[in-house]
Amino acid sequence: MFGTKERHGFSRRTLLKGAGAVVLSGHLANLASAQDRKSSQGIQVPYSDGRQYPTIKVPENACDCHHHIYDPIRFPYVPEDVRNQPPAGVDAYRLLQKRLGLSRNVIVQPSAYGFDNACTLDALDQMGANARAVVVIDPSISDSELSAMNDKGVRGIRFNISRGASKNHDTILTLAQRVHAFGWHIQFWMNANDTAEMESLLHQLPNQLVFDHRGHIPQPEGVDHPAFKVICGLIEKGKGWVKLSGLYQDTKADGPDYADTVKVGKAFAEVAPERMLWGSDWPHPSIFSERRPWPDDARMLDLLAVQVPDENARYKILVTNPEQLYGFNKT
Repeated sequence: MFGTKERHGFSRRTLLKGAGAVVLSGHLANLASAQDRKSSQGIQVPYSDGRQYPTIKVPENACDCHHHIYDPIRFPYVPEDVRNQPPAGVDAYRLLQKRLGLSRNVIVQPSAYGFDNACTLDALDQMGANARAVVVIDPSISDSELSAMNDKGVRGIRFNISRGASKNHDTILTLAQRVHAFGWHIQFWMNANDTAEMESLLHQLPNQLVFDHRGHIPQPEGVDHPAFKVICGLIEKGKGWVKLSGLYQDTKADGPDYADTVKVGKAFAEVAPERMLWGSDWPHPSIFSERRPWPDDARMLDLLAVQVPDENARYKILVTNPEQLYGFNKT
């Protein structure tokens, strides 16, 4: 029917090419439509309930200041580990970042790896300039190893006292002084009774001090527990920081509202929002260990607005405060 060229100047090749472009355009449109549908349905993240996004405004450069990476296939756990956490790698964590609208993060060395920080440092390499890390060290570590960690983005050390780490004051003070030379902070994972007992030592440490999960203030004592006053004293001295993370830890009210631990977080935030941090605690190792239902991470982030109703204060907690403590570029 068609010759080499039609009267209007269209060759068979041109028509076929145009038809192919229409088909390709339609295919891309279908893909885009499918992606839009997927986006509207939310994102499924391992070890996290629900798919929906947070309802609060999450600002640009918001930071998750507390999560872990587990990769037992490449980095086996220490023999003493009994919890046997399932793999929770960088790719899975990036899904959580996408769902929550976060772009910065702080990887915290989990107890499953003891003093072996290889997995945490590997994750730090993978995640690049918008990531920092907190490691666990012993006194035998060399200054050159500390320097190499600092270059990678390590900004603190953690004492996992709740998992049996030493409470020896001399050991803690010695390590604190060594990492203070790099400007690193000290992060404590310990129960509130230990915090109260260690008050004198905490004031002696030269570093900034960070308390996991609202300092593990227990219920039903809440803010009446002596540790609350101890931590507030450190905050007022310009040394203390509190992570408003892991609301399912220490609660007796349980989810989805965690009214008792939210109340403690709100009380801390009222003292000094400029000393608060937020963290997801993904992949929620204590939840796995206790075989409880996974929390909804979007809901957990929304509960920050209950603890801190003022949007400007939340901006500090999600952006400005992490920039100050972890050395992210100023927004």
